[in-house]
Amino acid sequence: MSLSDRILKSIQHNHLINSADKILIGVSGGGDSVALLHVLNRLQTQIGFQIHVGHINHHLRESADNDQRFVEKLCRTLNVSCTSLSLDLHKKIKQGGSVEEIARTARFKALIKIAKKNHIHAVALGHHQDDLAETVLLRILRGTGLQGLQAILPLRKIDSMVFIRPLLDVRRADIEVFLKKNKIKYRSDPTNQQMHFFRNKIRHQLLPYLKRHYQKNIEQVLANLALTSGEDYEYLRQQALKIFPTLAKKNRTKLSISLVKFQTWPVALKRMILRLAIENVTGHLRSLTLTHLLELEDLISHRPAGAIVDLPHGLAVKKTKTEIIFG
Repeated sequence: MSLSDRILKSIQHNHLINSADKILIGVSGGGDSVALLHVLNRLQTQIGFQIHVGHINHHLRESADNDQRFVEKLCRTLNVSCTSLSLDLHKKIKQGGSVEEIARTARFKALIKIAKKNHIHAVALGHHQDDLAETVLLRILRGTGLQGLQAILPLRKIDSMVFIRPLLDVRRADIEVFLKKNKIKYRSDPTNQQMHFFRNKIRHQLLPYLKRHYQKNIEQVLANLALTSGEDYEYLRQQALKIFPTLAKKNRTKLSISLVKFQTWPVALKRMILRLAIENVTGHLRSLTLTHLLELEDLISHRPAGAIVDLPHGLAVKKTKTEIIFG
């Protein structure tokens, strides 16, 4: 099966693109995103959607401007509309934190900005099965639960924008074969070889070691783990969504949950209900960890009325005799 056929199958199976949709493709200039652009450019007539390219220039490496010019020239050659955005992240980086995470967050926000300005339905990214395997392994090493084991989903909504990943069933080696066979040029990112990045250590050291000594199909095994974890997580979430309205009351400033009703449910559903409460109040679950959930469980089960737990993004949770209040 050709790469185009496999991507078409993934699009149809996961309901990623509909006829008349307008899709923004995030193209860095690297092989993965360039391959995705070429395939979606071929498929747009067959399915009936339109494409627009978004390129984000972080100015974090010497080749950044050349990468931008490469993408813009490629789009002119393919007769595809393109928007490039330049970001200055040096001030944020100086404040501390992971350069990878700062760049990733800024890139998502910039792509959403381009998408909304151009009335786009979804943003397509070039993550593939090897990326998925690396992310699962990275999260296992850092500590994660079912939600984290999902790693990279084929379709996900971030800040009201849909992000799709049509290449998730495709291996990096297959993409390289496609690029070579079709004589498609792309840009190489030198930072992908730098071992001070944790992900690169996993990609170039740990995964090859596991593949060589323990499991030759390690990428597929980790991808399957992500798939089954995602299915289990989604089932728990759907069950919690059914329960949530019977427990929670909300006004403009706070959300409260009945302690008596809450305590009747299994631990897995309790944690999902707590997640839903936090998401309901803050709009997201960023920075929330298992440690926070365990502290909330301790608040509910062992601490006196009046006790408070502080969570990320200014959220406080207070226990009364009958409720826990998020505000």
